[in-house]
Amino acid sequence: MDSAMMMQSAHRDVLGANPDTDDSKAKLVEELQSRGRAAVGAKSWMDAKLLYEKALTIAPADRIAILESNLSLVNKNMGNFEEARKCAEKATKADPNYLKGWWRLGQALQSLQRSQEALDALTKAKSLDPTNKALIKECQKMEKKVEEEEKLMAVDPPAEVKESTSTTTAASTKTTATTSSAPKSKPVKKTENMDEDNIFSKSDAIRGYKVVNGKKTSYFHNELSEEAKSLIGDIAPKKLDPSAAQAEAAPSTLKGASAWNKAGTWEEKITTQWATESLKKQVMQTTFTLPESSPAPGALVSVTNVKKLDGHSSVAVARGKMRFIYEFFLKLNWELSGPDGLQCSGSLAIPDIDGTIDLGEGYEIHEFTIDSVSDNNIRPLIDRFVHRGGFHQSLNDSIDDWVRLYKKEYGSS
Repeated sequence: MDSAMMMQSAHRDVLGANPDTDDSKAKLVEELQSRGRAAVGAKSWMDAKLLYEKALTIAPADRIAILESNLSLVNKNMGNFEEARKCAEKATKADPNYLKGWWRLGQALQSLQRSQEALDALTKAKSLDPTNKALIKECQKMEKKVEEEEKLMAVDPPAEVKESTSTTTAASTKTTATTSSAPKSKPVKKTENMDEDNIFSKSDAIRGYKVVNGKKTSYFHNELSEEAKSLIGDIAPKKLDPSAAQAEAAPSTLKGASAWNKAGTWEEKITTQWATESLKKQVMQTTFTLPESSPAPGALVSVTNVKKLDGHSSVAVARGKMRFIYEFFLKLNWELSGPDGLQCSGSLAIPDIDGTIDLGEGYEIHEFTIDSVSDNNIRPLIDRFVHRGGFHQSLNDSIDDWVRLYKKEYGSS
């Protein structure tokens, strides 16, 4: 980790922490991951990079895939495409079934112009969630690009390009021969008061020198005008005020602030109770009615119970910017009821409800089960309209609506 960048970061209190017990390491990883998500949301890429890199030094094995995937996203947005690829690759190795790892790998490979490999990675991601609309669209876009590149590779270079290449080669050969036979130039005689025309030798003019304030310098030397200097202002280094630095390092007094915030650079308001209650209420209202074209038109899928909702949320202010931090694990029971006594019930989990997921991107369903079913012939129907589409999309919409509500509720805090 870059120590200079760490000292300039608003998160140096956690970046410099060195916990020595498993419990304190787990708490620090959670804190680093939360701040990393907030930094991503605020597009503070360097802060996010430092936070995720620190978390990876102490994270347990089951957190590696998520952290590497998030770090890949950060590196891609910073323009570090090769680093983004390496991080995404580590994520897929840590957990081959983690969809986002493959998705991030595909995006990184796209940025590196490795289209076929990008398509392979995105196809693998789609196999883990075949109904993900955003992923389907990205795969189609990549397939089209691969096809276009294959067509371009199959076409021979135009005749004029070949002719131009031959002409250039011949001209180059002729120039070389002419140069080798030319007589050597005579040295320029020095004078005490040389004007601009006489300062340069013939070769100097070719090399790109010029005169600034009577001195020979590089052609690329840029002398600022008075107008430019006035716009830039005084850029001379200034001595830091020790008293101001001490004031900045004063500990935070905000109620609910992070326990790791010793330097007062990060103000945080805990919102977990409100978030948990409002998210549960939003999820419980989720329903989906099967379309008329389905084998069970009018059948209704609904949430019967939220079995588990673990996580935390907070609103943080760092350097004057508000950031919304949340991370929840959701497990619920669902039920399908329809005409002619059609009944089915089961459960599912959504492990990653957090700020790294863009609105509309969707949330992965894990641990999908069918606990009871009145007719085994409808299992394919359940897979299509409950697990992979329909009801799944309704859950995505409900969670996105909750995110909007959260930001509206605390946006002026």
